[in-house]
Amino acid sequence: MRRGAAGVLKWFSALYVVLIVIQVYLAGEGIFGLNVIKHSDDCDKKGAVLTAAPCIGNSKTLDAHRALGFFLTLPGALLFLICALIAWVPNTRIRWISILAPILTFVQMILPGTGRWGGALHPVNAIVILVMYGWLFFALRKEASEAATEPEPAAAPSG
Repeated sequence: MRRGAAGVLKWFSALYVVLIVIQVYLAGEGIFGLNVIKHSDDCDKKGAVLTAAPCIGNSKTLDAHRALGFFLTLPGALLFLICALIAWVPNTRIRWISILAPILTFVQMILPGTGRWGGALHPVNAIVILVMYGWLFFALRKEASEAATEPEPAAAPSG
């Protein structure tokens, strides 16, 4: 069961790398889709506060980023953590990264709501978890190929 979970973990981490790159694209598309807002005074015309943050926060242009982010952070991160705990990879570094990555992925959902300075950690954390999932994929792939090439231990003669 652990070997199967480690295999799932390997491909799950590869999927996360692809989806995080898509998330970055969706964030950029959403932010640059705000081209109707030229400066923060435009937000005041809509009855918002004089800063650009409420305009971005209330905008619909980031809905795709938010939707995919929800699935990556809640059900996805929880499933990844469960899979990592079931796999309980013998390599300590891989084990800890496989547990820490989904926890940081969950934290990713909380960061935008923490204000200016905490929200600034949202893209930094995204880079960190992207690197972690990428490293996990390559480390698990390497470990699986090494396990496949190791000869089976000879059985001790009985008697």
